[in-house]
Amino acid sequence: MSPTITAKQRDALYDQLYDRLSGIGDVWLAVCAENYDAATRLGREYSDDLRLLLDDLGWGGGTGGPVELKTPPDVLRRVLPRLREAAVKFSASQKVQREEVEAIDERSRLVSEACLSVLADLDGADGGG
Repeated sequence: MSPTITAKQRDALYDQLYDRLSGIGDVWLAVCAENYDAATRLGREYSDDLRLLLDDLGWGGGTGGPVELKTPPDVLRRVLPRLREAAVKFSASQKVQREEVEAIDERSRLVSEACLSVLADLDGADGGG
């Protein structure tokens, strides 16, 4: 029995692969630089990525239902750890930005709270303005 993923998991994997494929030109750049080891490594990685995309995920929106992965297990064992590592790294990099946004939101909340409080005190002290 082949592994199955949900429609949402399919869409997330599709989006990640789609983003990754934007760098496929790096294979050609490595060849031009005569860095054949890198070109070979990248070519194999993109080949695996395309296989998962073409054989299982398809192009564009999915069917909305579960997807059975028919890509050979050896290919999945190469592709999925790379995709997972990229997702974990991206999430970690976003943590700092989220913390900065939360700090700015907290500062804005405190400024708004202070302004309302002081204005209310002033209105109370001078009879409302």
